[in-house]
Formats: sequence, structure tokens, C-alpha cells
Amino acid sequence: MVFGILGFMPPADSAEGGALLPWIFLSGVLMAAFVGPLARGMPVGRSRHLLVWTSVIFFNLASVGIEGAYFAPDLMTMPLPAFLAQQLVSAVIAALLITSLFAPKQGADSRTRSKPGPLWAWYGWLWRLLAGSATYLLAYAVFGLANYELVTRPYYESHAGGLTVPEGWLVWAVESVRAPMIVLSILPFILFYPAGRKRLAILSGLLLFWVGGIVPLVFQAAALPPVLILASAVEIFLQNFSTGAVVALLFFVPPLTPDRT
Repeated sequence: MVFGILGFMPPADSAEGGALLPWIFLSGVLMAAFVGPLARGMPVGRSRHLLVWTSVIFFNLASVGIEGAYFAPDLMTMPLPAFLAQQLVSAVIAALLITSLFAPKQGADSRTRSKPGPLWAWYGWLWRLLAGSATYLLAYAVFGLANYELVTRPYYESHAGGLTVPEGWLVWAVESVRAPMIVLSILPFILFYPAGRKRLAILSGLLLFWVGGIVPLVFQAAALPPVLILASAVEIFLQNFSTGAVVALLFFVPPLTPDRT
């Protein structure tokens, strides 16, 4: 509504907004139910909490919006730049609330650290970022193609719910933009969350699936067929969980307190 008043986009349809509001609220509840306990178990300063949860929320939902602008343009109710600005504002507000409601009190001191800082040179960061992005692209190619051939092809060909299939080069261009965004979304969490290698890989994969999969799918629950929602959830789990786990292994830094997991 604010962007409509400022003239950045057409005014929102009140009926449409009212229909979406329960789904938006449900997605917020689901996000808090998963992210809250993770924030409770991360004893770092408030600024680091804000960085972690803003990154997780913004980069995941922004990447989904970028994909949606080309795969389901009819479901995008605003121009992409306005959508990205909206998601950034929403992510910062949500991160502030998560930090205020769930972050442990001992994390109020910005000097509190759960891990030592990584000592990689710039090329160490770069190859890890590229390897994590390549992992997502490989998972997208394998699981996305399998899902398309087995389940979703008829829905895309009939343009169910406003779906469409862009040209092949555009698909890979979009996913090549999304891949590093997905890696960056989880990176601060991996660097700050105090857990062993195996546990961190599992949590990172689940966090990417939950925030980057379940939450956006809830938005579309009223617009897309249930079979498509279920198939997409399975596909996104396979893509995001594998990506999150690999990225966690690539960027893993041992916690200051030994963790056997």
C-alpha cells in the first residue's frame, strides 16, 4: 500500500490483499516456528543476528521473486524492483523482530563470538561461493528436470495458475542469478551458528528449504493446484537441502566450544 501511495506501483486491490492476508500470516508463523529456536541457540551479538536473519529472509524470498517474474509473471502483483524493495524492508523488520523476541540475552554484547573468524584469502571465499552456486545449478538441473518430466509439464504447458516456461537460455540466466543469492542467504548463518559439521549441514539444508521453499509455497497455496504445490515442495527440498548442506561443508568453521556433531 505504501508503494502504491508513493507511485512506485499501481495501488493494491483491497479484495486481493484481503484474500492473501491469511496466507501471509501463516507463512510468518511457519517462519517464526523454525527460525525462532535457531536464533535462541546462536549466542552472538544483535548486529550479527540482524545480518543472519535479514540475509536468510531477503535473499531467499528475493530469489524466488526473480524466478517467479519469469516462470509465473501473472502471479507477480508488482514490478520486480518494487518487489525487491518490499522484500528488503520486510526482511529487515522480520529480522528485528526475530532478534528482539528470540535472540539470547547474552548475545546483546556485540563482542560475543561463537566461532573464530575464517582466515581464507579472497580466492578462498570466491571458489567456495562458485562451488556452492554450481551445486545449486546441478541440483536444479537434475531435480528440476525430473520433476518437469514426471509431474509439472502439463501444468506449465496449459499455463495453469499463470505458469509459463521461458526459453532455455533465460531459464539458466535466471537460475545463475539465483544460485549465488541462495549461497549468500545462508552464509552468515553458517559462519556464526555454533554447531559441528554434520549438524550444521543438516540445519543449513533445512533452513534453506523452509525459508526458501515452504514459506514461498504457502503464498501460492490458493493460486496453484495442490499436486503442483506438493511436487514443487519435493523438488525444492531436494535442491535446497542438498545446496545448504554442501555450502555448510564448504564454509564450515569449527565452533569455539567443541561440538561432537
